[in-house]
Amino acid sequence: MIDVFNNRIENATNDNQRQIACRNKMLFLIGINLSLRISDLVTLKWNFFFKDDMMFRDSYKIQPKKTKKTGKFVTLYFNEVVKKTILEYIEQYPIEDMDGYVFKSREGTGAVLERSVWKIIVDAAKEAGIEHNVGTHSLRKTFGYHVWHNADDKEKALVMLMVIFNHASVATTKKYIGIMNEEVEDIFNGLNLGLDMM
Repeated sequence: MIDVFNNRIENATNDNQRQIACRNKMLFLIGINLSLRISDLVTLKWNFFFKDDMMFRDSYKIQPKKTKKTGKFVTLYFNEVVKKTILEYIEQYPIEDMDGYVFKSREGTGAVLERSVWKIIVDAAKEAGIEHNVGTHSLRKTFGYHVWHNADDKEKALVMLMVIFNHASVATTKKYIGIMNEEVEDIFNGLNLGLDMM
């Protein structure tokens, strides 16, 4: 999908189109690196990432929309991809308002709409030849799947993801990031009863 976004940037016919393509690539990369629901991702503001002196924060605490009633906060940690992506973007399109939305709508100063992000992701996935059911939740699931897949201790990774995602059980997290489906497939593919009798 990154290739799709890069291609759209290279083939933009005007600066406005190019800026939107750069914004969409940034949205995708930050989305797969921060584990936020789309409702929280689109509300990120520049001052979440930068201190008053324009130095990058290492982390920022937010209260996700879904957990507002419980009063729970989530700490976001900004890795090198997030920092590099933002710095590349603001080098071309400087920040005008630190309290402004990172993923600004084409119209006005508001944030891009969730349904617009869904279309951005679905269209890019289709262009990339991805046949899976893809949507805005895919960004968060991608984060989870890769944390688990790259972990040395997969059980510990699942517990940490359960906490990050605020899930009630590890089973929910496994199902959420698609591990359960893989395990079920492995069971069926690993069992060949009667094969030696054929």
